[in-house]
Amino acid sequence: MTEFDPACRRCPRLAAFLDEGRAAYPAYQCAPVAPFGELRPRLLVVGLAPGFHGANATGRPFTGDYAGVLLYETLHRFGWASAPVSTARDDGLRLTGARITNAVKCVPPGN
Repeated sequence: MTEFDPACRRCPRLAAFLDEGRAAYPAYQCAPVAPFGELRPRLLVVGLAPGFHGANATGRPFTGDYAGVLLYETLHRFGWASAPVSTARDDGLRLTGARITNAVKCVPPGN
């Protein structure tokens, strides 16, 4: 297993796009988005890539868009999440027995 690198710049195209995003939206994370939840989960949810105004902004997978609203509500309903809403990395939400990640850790140009 490869360790997550929050400062990764191995893909020049994605790194340049993140730099442009950071210039346009200084409050956004605009960096690789870390997986969230337990290291050895019973349930693993894998998305394609962070959304520009979602996880790229907040730093947590599946936040800031309708897919995330539906996902976190569902995880909470079935006991996998401590709350039905996630808005940011530091919102206090915890996952129990679950982990959420993206196949690609950085938002791609053109989404």
